[in-house]
Amino acid sequence: MLQGLGIICMSCASPAHVGASHWFLFVAVTAFIASLLWCFVYLLSIREALKLPINWIMTELLNTSVFAFLYMIGFIAQLSVWSAISSSFTASNIAAGIFGIFNTVAYAAGAYFLYIEWKSSTTQ
Repeated sequence: MLQGLGIICMSCASPAHVGASHWFLFVAVTAFIASLLWCFVYLLSIREALKLPINWIMTELLNTSVFAFLYMIGFIAQLSVWSAISSSFTASNIAAGIFGIFNTVAYAAGAYFLYIEWKSSTTQ
């Protein structure tokens, strides 16, 4: 789900015409790549294959929380800048900001569920 929303954010906000769009696209692309990497970690069972002393749940929780925060900053910047600009790219960039809100909510929900999972795994 996050990858689909990320693709929509990237396609609506590109090409970047103002600084806020550059930041928003940076957040969208890095979050997209990080989410794809986590998908491969789970799909290829890398967590189980590597016997490293890594708390994978905490690592994913930190990653998801950071991207929720960065997306929040990104959509605020995107919407605040493009709401004052009148051009042919305004509608698509405002749509990108709205989908950024959806992505923020999705990442925040993911962080919450990961926090619940982390708390339940540390108390046992």
